Amino acid sequence: MTHGHPTAPRPRRRLATRLIAGVLTILAVVLLVLGATIVELTRQDLAERLDGSLRQATGRAITFTRPDAPRDRDPLDAPGQPVGILVVAMQDGEVTSAAYRAESGEAQPLPDEDVEALRAAGAFEAETPDERGFGDRRRSVGTEQGRLSTVELSVGEYRVESVALPRDAEQVLVVGLPTASLDETVGELVATMSAGSLLALLTTAVAGTVVVRRSLRPLEEVSAAAAGVAALPLGSGEVSLADQHLPAGLAEPGTEVGEVGHALNLLLDNVDSALTARQRSETRLRQFVADASHELRTPLAAVRGYTDMLQLTEPLTEHGRASLARVEQQALRMSALVEDLLLLARLDEGRAPQMREADLAELMLEALTDASAAGPDHAWSLDVPAEPVLVRADPAQLGQVLANLLSNARKHTPPGTAVTATVNAADGWAQASVADEGPGIPAGFQDQLFERFSRLDTSRASREGSTGLGLSIVRSVVTAHGGEVAVESRPGRTVFTVRLPRHRG
Repeated sequence: MTHGHPTAPRPRRRLATRLIAGVLTILAVVLLVLGATIVELTRQDLAERLDGSLRQATGRAITFTRPDAPRDRDPLDAPGQPVGILVVAMQDGEVTSAAYRAESGEAQPLPDEDVEALRAAGAFEAETPDERGFGDRRRSVGTEQGRLSTVELSVGEYRVESVALPRDAEQVLVVGLPTASLDETVGELVATMSAGSLLALLTTAVAGTVVVRRSLRPLEEVSAAAAGVAALPLGSGEVSLADQHLPAGLAEPGTEVGEVGHALNLLLDNVDSALTARQRSETRLRQFVADASHELRTPLAAVRGYTDMLQLTEPLTEHGRASLARVEQQALRMSALVEDLLLLARLDEGRAPQMREADLAELMLEALTDASAAGPDHAWSLDVPAEPVLVRADPAQLGQVLANLLSNARKHTPPGTAVTATVNAADGWAQASVADEGPGIPAGFQDQLFERFSRLDTSRASREGSTGLGLSIVRSVVTAHGGEVAVESRPGRTVFTVRLPRHRG
């Protein structure tokens, strides 16, 4: 089974953008529904008005076709007939006249194709006025009689009405009015409402942006204050949050932003109290470690002194000498631990190192000499430039840093491992590195490698006891000297690098 690459999280839009987008969406839907309703009601009203005008035009045309009317009277000429009206008369199944009034006001013959279109639409099938009750007739739309219908002609779309006139012979009168005015009015209404809706959306977007951003400005200030607190080095425990509180205007309960600001102030108070208590506890612990380490130096010196005296003055058996050597070894180890604790305590108190000019290459040479004597089963090599690499440092502390790095490589790599110490200078920095070809450091442990009492003996097998303070001392001393330390590790190669500001001499 294969696994695809994890999809990147989609960027979330800001709250102001989501609010404005939501308001615009709701407004657009309301305007769309309202506009569609208005257009439909207007179209229906205009259609009813057109039907009313058509009925009136039909009535006037019927008046001009009465038996007592003069033969030369054309229904198109009836008073009040509008421009665009068409009248088609059929007598005994034959079309006797078909004309319409053009935009110029002159009567024009209706094309034969339009007459056929009317015939195909069933416009020449009609009931008599008496049967329909002409004075208050109701015409059904869409039935098979289809007395009122809409027909597409070459001269335009028309709304037509068919009327059968009971005379000596069957006569059908078809009267029609163009629907162009209705379509134009509806089109203008749609265009007007569309433009008005777009203007309303644009105005709402601009005004809403201003109002929403102004309303959310306090929330942005709260967010900025929270981000500022998050950027503080809270891990050190020496940070006061008293001056990080939000002003009263942003932390008044009663509003959404005020509730958030008030809760943030309460959180800051709680965190500040916790940090103060932790710092107080750490201070007492460091003071205890410093005092205990200082007090332990005297009895340890006495133990070592008595051990040396016993070895020189007393006859001991082989087993006694071995036991006494073991006591001396553990006393030396404990003395080294006490010295490490005292050094860390001094650095924690902020004591400045006793700076003077020192040659980093020379210090590395001395440290490598001691390391090769302690670990002859390793392959040691040194790469330093011919000219001095000067730094401003406490030589004793810096020498201990280099010794700790070399000792770390010796203790946590198997015999025969190649260890290379390098010193160089570039870009205003002096750099010292210790590289070994051991098994490497797991990536998950590298982040806590420089913490105090941090040990991992499973992947880098340690053949000697380790207090877990060596690399912590390295970081503390290098930091006190204004430098930095880093580690890069993989199976087969581990490199510790110390960078210090270079001194020109």
